[in-house]
Amino acid sequence: MKRLSGGFSGIAIVSFLISVILCGVLISAVIINKTHIEELQIEQLILEKSIRINEVISKLLYKTQALSAIVIQGNGVVNNFDKIAPVIIADDPAILNVLLAPNGIVSKVYPLHGNESIIDWNFFGEGAGNVEAMAARDSGGLIMGGPFSVLQGGEALVGRLPVYIDTPDEERQFWGLVSVTLKFSQILGEMSLETLKTYGFSYELWRINPDTNKEQVIAYNYDYAKPKSHFVEKQITILNAVWFLKIWPIYTWYSHVESWLYIVAGFFFCFLVLFVIQNNFELRQMKTMFEEMSKIDPVTGIYNRRYLDENLKRIICSLSRSNGVLSLLMIDVDLFKNYNDAYGHSKGDICLQTIAEVLGKNLLRADDFVTRYGGEEFVVVLPNTSENGARMVADRLLEGIRNRGIPHEASNVADYVTISIGVTTGIVQHTYSGDIYIQRADKALYMSKQNGRDMYTFLQLL
Repeated sequence: MKRLSGGFSGIAIVSFLISVILCGVLISAVIINKTHIEELQIEQLILEKSIRINEVISKLLYKTQALSAIVIQGNGVVNNFDKIAPVIIADDPAILNVLLAPNGIVSKVYPLHGNESIIDWNFFGEGAGNVEAMAARDSGGLIMGGPFSVLQGGEALVGRLPVYIDTPDEERQFWGLVSVTLKFSQILGEMSLETLKTYGFSYELWRINPDTNKEQVIAYNYDYAKPKSHFVEKQITILNAVWFLKIWPIYTWYSHVESWLYIVAGFFFCFLVLFVIQNNFELRQMKTMFEEMSKIDPVTGIYNRRYLDENLKRIICSLSRSNGVLSLLMIDVDLFKNYNDAYGHSKGDICLQTIAEVLGKNLLRADDFVTRYGGEEFVVVLPNTSENGARMVADRLLEGIRNRGIPHEASNVADYVTISIGVTTGIVQHTYSGDIYIQRADKALYMSKQNGRDMYTFLQLL
């Protein structure tokens, strides 16, 4: 090509421009993929922190149920509050106080020292957090309020639960509120939000304050203005409250040394290809991980119903080609509602985790698996297992739960947690679906419950 006057030839300039364009495209792809990976990492962190925030707050606020039970048991009269309250608090440093408020007026508080100023406080009058108190009265359920400044100093979260007692004419009458107050600074520490900085992220936790209907920043870790883009924000629901967690990278892409290294290395095409492939691989890996997480039950850590539906369909399709045998067990925790009422939902979750662990340990073959079907129900799938084999597994599961000896004083079956099982077995045909096995096992489970629980019933698949 003809050389241009005063400098480089035309082909040299065109080649340079093409190289610049290719390098620009490839480097842009690297940066965009890195940004996507950061966004996925942020979403994972938000999911982890959301679970952690719920665990920390809910575990403490559900202590209101113990207070409510004491009021109901005394038919609205609590004479030994100063002796009972320390047991409920159990030396938990995050709890500022627990209190009783008949008709919304604080009458008793523990500990009294340092909390004298809230005696006679009217939760249905004017004051910070009273909007949530009135919401608790109107909704009839546990309501979380705050954080807001309290008379004792500092900020606090509160859980308020309305209490209803039976009157002589057998009508439920509103007695008042029971409340647990949490030190917000202590709760923040247990949330472990500050660890986000070690991952290179800033965060902001905020809500709409019901007292002012304006945005209220609850917690943050940044020393400069918030970004208007390149952040991920997700809603966190805790009981009635809606919080929002916003996370973004502390450093922009051009603040990283490696970004400039990419630009330098951009003139070496093979290295750029390597970076793109590696980033794409990481992106696919993250997506695969989230797909697997969607098939895991967050409470028990075992497979959930989505996994059951997908895997059972595949197993039936495979076994139908060889007229294979499939057994399925439907399992229900006996009187689990009574267990939750007696011990609380936090203990209920621990009970379900223990049961899932026992069920899993008693499945001896690699193809057998257990899933949480919903609530307190579990399903065990046994491919290539005959009726005798299914009966043996059912006996083993029943004995395993009995031997674990989880206390259950609210059960009329035994003084420990028991399970009931429905079992079905059938030769797989291509016209069958997973629902056929589940419905048959569920019918057998119903018969086990009708016949006294803590047993299994077998029904052959029709």
